[in-house]
Amino acid sequence: MLVINLRIGAAADCCCGNSSSLLLPDSVKPAVQRGVQNSRGLVPPEAVLGAAFVFTGRDLPDGNYRELESSGAKQKTDSKVVVVTGITNVNAWILTITYGFCFGVELTMNNVANGFFAKYQGVTPQLAGIAASMFGLMNLFARSLGGLLSDYCNTRWGMRGRLWSCWIIQTCEGIMCLVLGSLTTSLDAPYPTTMTQVPAFVNLPAESWRVAIGAPYGWTPLNGNGCVSSETVLPCGSKQIKATAELKSCLQTQDTLILVQDPPYGTMLIDGVNTTIGTSNADTGLPNECISHANLFSVAVIIVIIFSVFVQMAEGLHFGIVPYVSRPALGIVSGMVGAGGNLGSVIATNIFFKGAFRTDVGVVNLGGMIIGITMLMFFISFPEHGSMLFKKGVLKYDPQLVKPPADYRGSDQMDYGKVALMQGHEGKSAKVVPQA
Repeated sequence: MLVINLRIGAAADCCCGNSSSLLLPDSVKPAVQRGVQNSRGLVPPEAVLGAAFVFTGRDLPDGNYRELESSGAKQKTDSKVVVVTGITNVNAWILTITYGFCFGVELTMNNVANGFFAKYQGVTPQLAGIAASMFGLMNLFARSLGGLLSDYCNTRWGMRGRLWSCWIIQTCEGIMCLVLGSLTTSLDAPYPTTMTQVPAFVNLPAESWRVAIGAPYGWTPLNGNGCVSSETVLPCGSKQIKATAELKSCLQTQDTLILVQDPPYGTMLIDGVNTTIGTSNADTGLPNECISHANLFSVAVIIVIIFSVFVQMAEGLHFGIVPYVSRPALGIVSGMVGAGGNLGSVIATNIFFKGAFRTDVGVVNLGGMIIGITMLMFFISFPEHGSMLFKKGVLKYDPQLVKPPADYRGSDQMDYGKVALMQGHEGKSAKVVPQA
């Protein structure tokens, strides 16, 4: 049951949580072609699936809490004990923080990756959506791979193996985040967005028929050489626009949507005049070396895939540790750690991706923060297992600050003999789990 649920969960998270990056650009493309600028009223598939789970799900594979408690198979939950036990466990808080920089990073990259590829790499929103979806598609296997690695390390080195593998993989995640951002930080980007915009150009393919009939190809101005358009872009910027009938005729294209950009620095004849095109750096006065002209898109996609594998594995590795934090408060601890992921995304997005930094510089800063936060794992300690640096019994420290009652059982600890009776299977032998 656990393995099946892990696979379903990983696939569902991938398909529902990240399919928007892959599908939405193409799904709204017809509306954009018709001139619709803002589309509202889309019902997220997550809302439908969530409602289905709420109304059809069971609390546990053996039954719902109410019937299990009434039969005596499960100890009645004391909410106060559970909450106090969970929130007074130091390990739970450390994992909540560190999980914020694996699952939180996933959510953050889902938010920024599409714009990063479209605006910085100079590709269409459709292609940017495919590239951004690669981050989420790694969920198909990488999160489960992290869980398998955690179990393997546990068989070899116990809990200390789980902790070390989690720290190593999440640190590798931070390193790949640094690599992704550093790939383009030395180049010029469409930042800040308050810069004066410049005339837009389109890069038409040098197809044989265009050359044969003298149609425009290569970098072509939207305002000049027979074209009349007031479209502008940021220096080193790009955007997709709807082509008017006049623009289609001028460019001799049937494409309804065209990608316009700031061209590479150089000169060309525009309306018979030798004209400088492209832009210069405002600080140095040197020609801009734009990210969109550096042909780094494929390299960036490969780095994103590797980065994502480490992110998803770190998530699986975290939840290889969570069940051992506090069995009586397992639900609270799981909820705390899961919520830490969402909080991490909010923090990272607001600090690094709200305009204070270029997107790629924000990615670099995020990588440094991941590595720093992950160091907190050295402070996780289990009295019965030890910690990353110390074996069992070396530290006289208990992370559980407030102890639950000695006879209190976790929600997953049940008398399976009574479960069998409740389900009408009298006479069958059932394993009885100790109640303490």
